[in-house]
Order: sequence, then structure tokens, then C-alpha cells
Amino acid sequence: MIDIDSQQFYQGVVQLFVHLHFDLSTPLLGCGGCFDLIAKKKALLILVKILENIDSLREEQAFELRKLAQMLSGLPLIIGQRIRNNATIEDGVVYSRYDIPTISIETLQNLLLKQLPPLIYAHRGGFKVKFDGSLLKEKRLEKNLSLSDLASEIGISKRTVYEYERGSIDVSLETAMLIEEFLDEPLTMAINLFEEMRKIGSVSIPESYSNIPRSELERDVKKHFDSIGLQDQLWTKKIPFRVLAKSLQKNDELSKSITTITGISRVLTGEDFAKKLQVTYSVSQIADANPLVVVSGDTKQTEISGVPVISVDELTKMKKKKNLDK
Repeated sequence: MIDIDSQQFYQGVVQLFVHLHFDLSTPLLGCGGCFDLIAKKKALLILVKILENIDSLREEQAFELRKLAQMLSGLPLIIGQRIRNNATIEDGVVYSRYDIPTISIETLQNLLLKQLPPLIYAHRGGFKVKFDGSLLKEKRLEKNLSLSDLASEIGISKRTVYEYERGSIDVSLETAMLIEEFLDEPLTMAINLFEEMRKIGSVSIPESYSNIPRSELERDVKKHFDSIGLQDQLWTKKIPFRVLAKSLQKNDELSKSITTITGISRVLTGEDFAKKLQVTYSVSQIADANPLVVVSGDTKQTEISGVPVISVDELTKMKKKKNLDK
């Protein structure tokens, strides 16, 4: 159960995306899983984790969020309010947790609603910015300043100014303000947040991660997916669908067409099953994937609320038939 303040914060994030006309998956606010919301607008797909304190994110949650985003061709994003020492996240600043960009709701609002991208990022030891090195050199030369002249005025080394102009190192916020004031020229480059999310790269499994199929039912589902080529699998924790399975083939269109989001259940009734159906369907619709719910017992129902339903026995038969047809 989440408190009122947390609920208001979560709902504020949801309402922002609604206001900006994003399509949304069923919110999973406070469930403790790797994401709380998936938002889509045109080609932009964002998997959002909402945290009051961004340092409460666990490594396994970060892994699942990054892996899920990779498999769905989406971008992972954390939206938070505070950091470890209970300090408020600064607006206009991009933080990072396990290489996932992390921002305040105000920063997101400025970016999406006002087209005002953040300029500052948090780094060990303080805040930094990225300078336009070519422009810095141009403005320095316009004022007939040598590297040593500018360095002396700012109180840094000649080598440091040289590296700023090359773009090989970033600039502390304090130094950036001094240089811009002295040259009377804005030099700070905006942070392309979406590009930062795309640069996350490959996802390695943390040593502490051990989420694998636990029951015979889940192991049967895994064997079936393996047998039909859906070998890229993410077995999730604390979210209603249990596994995302995707083809390892390189063809993007083919891979997307056979990405499957699967809920696994022992019963066809109850609140838990209804939640599995709802979330499996909504995420599949948003992410352009195929929904599926696998149940342990026999069922005469082949579809519920738009989600195909199949028994694990039927899955096994499909595999056997495939082998006989070879």
C-alpha cells in the first residue's frame, strides 16, 4: 500500500503523459516491479520507473528495466523526487542510476511540454555540463585571448581549456558559469535525453540476478518458447506478466512480429488473474507485441478480454505436432 504523497506523485507523472497525448499501459503504481508505466507517442516508446527516492532502485530492477526496454525497442527512464540523503532532485539536471537517465517530473515537463531540454548532468563530485568546444575556441580567438589568457582569467590550467575546446572533457557547472560570463556567450549544449537513453547499449546480467522459471508450469513454457525460436527471454519479478520472449533473429520486422508477452496462471478467475489479463493486454497493445496467457489446467476458453488463453498441455501438443510434421 502506497501513501497519499506517493500516490499523488505517481498520478502526477501519469497525468503529464495523458496531457501530452501519450498512449499508456495500465499503470503498476507501487507494485515494486521494474517499471510502473509504458508510454508511447508515435515512434517514441518510454518505459518509466517512478521512484520517490531514486537510490531505492535495486540492481535487478534496473537490469529488468533495461532488458525490457531493449526487447521492446523502447527507452528506459526513471522519474524521481529525492536522492539518498533526502535532498530534492534538481530540476533541469539529469542524474543516472545503473546507466538509466533519471530526472524530476518538472524536467520531464519542460522537455516534453515546453521543448526545454536539460543542460546539466550530475556526476561524482558535483554538476557538469557539455560545452560547444568549437564555439568556445571561436569566441576566445575573437577576443584575442590565448589559451593561457583565458585559463588565467578563470583560474584553471591552460591544458584544461585546451581539452574543453577539444570536447574531450566536460566542464563543472561553476567553471562553465565563469567562462560564459567572461566571454559573454552561452556555450553549454543541451542534453539530448532520448539519445542518452539510446546509448545505454548492451545489457549484462548482474551476478545477483537469479530469476529463472520456478515451477514445472513455467519450465514447460520456457521449453516451448525455446523450441519455436523465442530464445531471448526475460523472466520478470513483481509485474503481472511473467515472461517476455522474442526471436533472436536479426530481422527487426520479423522479431517484432513474434515478440510475446506472457502471463502464467494456475487459475482463470480472481483478482490476480484479472490483473494479469489487463496488464498483458495493455502492454502488448502499447509495445506492438503478442499477448498470451498460459494456464496449468484445461480450458475451453481460447480468449479472454482480447488475450489468447491456452493450457500448458496445448502448448506441449503444439510442440509435438511441430516435431511430427518435420
